Amino acid sequence: MQTLDQTAPARRGTIRQSVQRHMYRWHRVIGLITVLPVICWTLSGLLHPLMSNWLRPKIAREALPPLPAPRPALPLTQVLRQHNLTQLRNVRLVRWRGQPAYQLLIDGPTARPRYFNATSGAALPADADRQYAEQLARYFAQDSTTGIRRAERLTRFDAEYKFVNRLLPVWKVTFERPDGLTVYVETMPARLATFNNATRAAFIRSFDALHSWSWVEWLSGSNTVRVLLMLALLTIIIGSAVSGLVIYGFMWGRFRRPRNAADKVGWLRKYHRAVGLAVALVTLTFASSGAFHVYLKLHPDERLRYQHAPILAADRLAVDLTQLPLDWARVQNVALAEFDGELYYQVFQLPAEDADHTNGKPTGASTGQPVEVVSAAPISYYRASTGQLLLEGAERHARFLATRFFQQAAGPYAATPAIEQTALVDHFEGEYGFINKRLPVVKVVLRTPSQTTLYVEPATGRLAARVDNLDRYEGLSFAFLHKYHAVGSLGKNIRDAITMLAAAGVLAVSLLGLWLFVKVKH
Repeated sequence: MQTLDQTAPARRGTIRQSVQRHMYRWHRVIGLITVLPVICWTLSGLLHPLMSNWLRPKIAREALPPLPAPRPALPLTQVLRQHNLTQLRNVRLVRWRGQPAYQLLIDGPTARPRYFNATSGAALPADADRQYAEQLARYFAQDSTTGIRRAERLTRFDAEYKFVNRLLPVWKVTFERPDGLTVYVETMPARLATFNNATRAAFIRSFDALHSWSWVEWLSGSNTVRVLLMLALLTIIIGSAVSGLVIYGFMWGRFRRPRNAADKVGWLRKYHRAVGLAVALVTLTFASSGAFHVYLKLHPDERLRYQHAPILAADRLAVDLTQLPLDWARVQNVALAEFDGELYYQVFQLPAEDADHTNGKPTGASTGQPVEVVSAAPISYYRASTGQLLLEGAERHARFLATRFFQQAAGPYAATPAIEQTALVDHFEGEYGFINKRLPVVKVVLRTPSQTTLYVEPATGRLAARVDNLDRYEGLSFAFLHKYHAVGSLGKNIRDAITMLAAAGVLAVSLLGLWLFVKVKH
């Protein structure tokens, strides 16, 4: 027993000495593995505040003005009969080159709308949607004279119009201007999606390559490969930060100090240690929150799959839109909505006059770029079969959409949870941040173990966002540990400056470590 008691401390001492002997070597090896990814991520982190704040281009108008919709002189049902259209998906009223027009979605949800004069019923040109997109882009840019270099309809995201913009399909309208202004607009409903100039487009491409590593997915053909590679490297970065903290924070006395002023290796170690200790915490917060954020990317965001826009038989419009008891001076637009087995006219009304000029909010839809709050238009629902007003129609529609989307995701045999709460959301805040782009939406809270909350956009019948507890934890982690929203009360400029300073510190310690390695080798 005495021999065993003497052997155990000796073995522990041997292990401790081995760890101490190899700690520096491990730190150096894992640091070398991750030095290039760290440089990429920190450089792109420095780029982000520039492209999203300080060097972000400006545009003259960010939302359409709250105006009454053009009142159609010709019934919708007559236009449908005139052109032998027996079905449709949706309808809106627009001003096309100053003319009142019906905008009809007849084919699939991503198909081009067709346009018909609301006075004569005549079909407008086949490229009417492109012309309407150019009309919208010129309004947002407040540029009626510059030529249009190109107008391209996008039905998928690309290198410049990323998934973060959420809205599809959109038109990409590029102006013949020195700054290369490009305006992305959605035509149904009409709204600004985003806008870029040549400088910001270059920033976006650089950030995508250096920070998101989309090139890995392009090379491998797999998002999973990209995510797993980033997770592996972020885990190693965390290990490098921890080992550096142990070496330079707790075991520094065991490593060589600068012998004299000419001892460059010793002084490099000292500076590497000082900067490393200063940024150790932010390195861990950047890497850990980034890893959590990337981990959730293993499950692709499929919110765009969820839209309720069924094919509707034209003969279901027993009562025409023009026969509804509407105050057309207050009608902002109309649409169709089908739920609970009934077809309804969805009537978006202008806010009351006292709200138009006092709250400073644009009305209608917004993408959060840069508009972050809207004055939600009141919505009334009229049965297309009888013309009767449906009480609490907006809430019933939102409940239907949320239930349908949950069932679609969970499968046909899953139980449908009860709805605990609904609430209108007209601004970005908390778990429904500007990253979701759509406003106004209705928040529908479901009674599930993960507190599932669906945000639905009644104007389009789309799912704007789904938030479960895991998403909430990740959102808080990313907001406070990666983007430093904890100092948001000091203003966006201060927050971005702090973020850039932290990224620059991590970059500096990586470069010092690389320089130290080169000096030691030589």
